[in-house]
Amino acid sequence: MPWKKNFDVDDALRKAGETFWSAGYEATSMTSLLDAMGIQKGSFYDTFGSKRDAYLRALDRYADGRQAMLDGWAADSSPIECLRQLLTYVRDDCIGPEGRKGCMLVNCALELAATDPDAQRTVQTAFEAFRRTLEDCLERARERGEVGAQVDPAATSTTLLGLVMSMRVFSRAGSPDATIQTLHDQALELLER
Repeated sequence: MPWKKNFDVDDALRKAGETFWSAGYEATSMTSLLDAMGIQKGSFYDTFGSKRDAYLRALDRYADGRQAMLDGWAADSSPIECLRQLLTYVRDDCIGPEGRKGCMLVNCALELAATDPDAQRTVQTAFEAFRRTLEDCLERARERGEVGAQVDPAATSTTLLGLVMSMRVFSRAGSPDATIQTLHDQALELLER
């Protein structure tokens, strides 16, 4: 008879992701990780393999959730509204109580992507999917006359992604809210030219 897990794997992975997101990969000890997940060491290793494997699974889960949120906005509103909603969400999140955590993907890019090929691949894949969604919104916005015909969707989507990442990095670094607001306003200005 196969052994049955005494915990919800998805919930444990969510808790692991929260811990990694807050503290970073290196600063998260196995003790703090197990405490946060509410599982024993044997169950952890049997289910997740290693701290690194759990981190990469949590990172994938985070990336999928963020992309699903953006895809939902793109499906439920006009292209320009989707972009505005994204920028406002990021600004509000950055200056809110949880904002100092930054973005798990951006945090990973700064901490691990240069030395871990799997982490780098996850981050690059997520960033490119995000950028492509922005580009698609910009193309549709241009077709509908919501942005000017001179807007280059490929270049502007890359710039918007860079500004979103900058908001996340500045927030994680403890920069003043005014800095985040300036980046937000500059991003909106790109859409209104």
